[in-house]
This record gives sequence, C-alpha cells and structure tokens, in this order.
Amino acid sequence: MAEKVFSTLDIYLSAYLKLQGMEPLLEVKNGKTVFNFEVTDRLYRLMGQFNGNIFVEVADFTTAIKTLRGKMLSAKSSVTEKGYAYGNFNR
Repeated sequence: MAEKVFSTLDIYLSAYLKLQGMEPLLEVKNGKTVFNFEVTDRLYRLMGQFNGNIFVEVADFTTAIKTLRGKMLSAKSSVTEKGYAYGNFNR
C-alpha cells in the first residue's frame, strides 16, 4: 500500500515542520512549489502545535524559511515540461 502524503503550499507550516525534523519533498506543479510530507501521527501533532501558536526560536524558524525558499528557487529552476520532484522523500 502506498504511503499517504500531506501536501501544502504553506511555507511557514513547512518551515515549522522542517524545524521539527520533518524534511519535505518539494515538487513544482503548475508553476507553484508544493511541500509534501509523509502522513504520520507526529505530522498531525506538529500541525496542531503550529496552529495552536506554539512558541519557536525566531532565528531558527527564520533560517528554516530561508532554506526552504532557496530550495524552492532551485526546484523551480530545474523544472522540465514533465515536472520535477526535489528531495529524497520516499513515496
């Protein structure tokens, strides 16, 4: 059975998840970068924390956002007509 994937366009949620150790697979679809995460109980727990306005280290969170923005730019510049997936996420 294939693993379930949670997809989002939200860079801030994705940066928080990255900060917590969950690396997204970046995929470019229709010119937009999509962040994909494996669906787990931990993912839902972390999403609940994020939506509950949990405190984070600002400098670390900002660095995670900047890192993802850089990966977004790299992924977009590597897009072909058939699309491109960036990262090592196993589906």
